[in-house]
Amino acid sequence: MKPSPLTLLTLDFLRVHVQAIQEATQSAEQFDFDGAMLSWSIQYGKEDDGSWWLAVGFATDAQAPEEKRCPYDLDIRAMGFFTIADTVPAARREEIVYENGAALVYGAIREMVANVTSRCIAGKLMLPTPTFLGSFAARKP
Repeated sequence: MKPSPLTLLTLDFLRVHVQAIQEATQSAEQFDFDGAMLSWSIQYGKEDDGSWWLAVGFATDAQAPEEKRCPYDLDIRAMGFFTIADTVPAARREEIVYENGAALVYGAIREMVANVTSRCIAGKLMLPTPTFLGSFAARKP
């Protein structure tokens, strides 16, 4: 194992909304996210002391067609604070924070949803596993 140059200092949830949709026609464990209507957001910035923050938002669309409606109405936002090793070239730091930081924060969101929904009526929901590699270059500045 190779240690990451990115250190997660703290991770906080800014919003956690999980509500079972009573009209859902399938259990959460069988829900297929392929084609489902989801919204994502990533915001980030650098602090004066050289540390970074990154927030990830994830939400489902309650207006999606019934066959693609998630059994839960989700609206979750979490934020992590990071430091990055001085050995990382300055030109790469922002990209590493964006891509690796997003993966860390989203992973916490994914775990929170699994924990909360495991005790809910529609059953445990595991959010899809995305990759954030290349997302820095593809983002809309």
